[in-house]
Amino acid sequence: MTWAGGYALPVPRTATCLELALPAVPTSIRRAREAVGEAVASAGGDHRLADDVRLCVSEAVSNVVRHAYAGGSRSEAEIVVEREEGELKVVVRDTGKGVTPGKRAKSGGFGLKIIDKLTTRYSFRSKPSMGTEVRMVFRLGDRARPDDR
Repeated sequence: MTWAGGYALPVPRTATCLELALPAVPTSIRRAREAVGEAVASAGGDHRLADDVRLCVSEAVSNVVRHAYAGGSRSEAEIVVEREEGELKVVVRDTGKGVTPGKRAKSGGFGLKIIDKLTTRYSFRSKPSMGTEVRMVFRLGDRARPDDR
């Protein structure tokens, strides 16, 4: 606990379940899925949560492989999974070409739609020539998908 003005403030307990950097190649999509599945299990998640996280990470890493380093240069997809106060936080990022404003809406893919449907909340940040980051939050324990409420 942290003391502030005489009051004890709870300090969030964050446990890192996975830190992984994979080459931005198609075989890494499967490796990422398998690794996050194991991380969800170690964090206490059930099979349904593991399936949801695997699908969302698969979509995000697929986008890194397909779009981030187009034009020949290849680098990495970074994946981080953390457990904090009843939530599982998953980040997929790259340092690729990023998304040009306005182009994302025209891409026609379903990845972010799937992520939106299966997560408690998510954020997408990208800057041209700086890379892209997708942050996804999943509720642990007795959980319903957002559309099940």
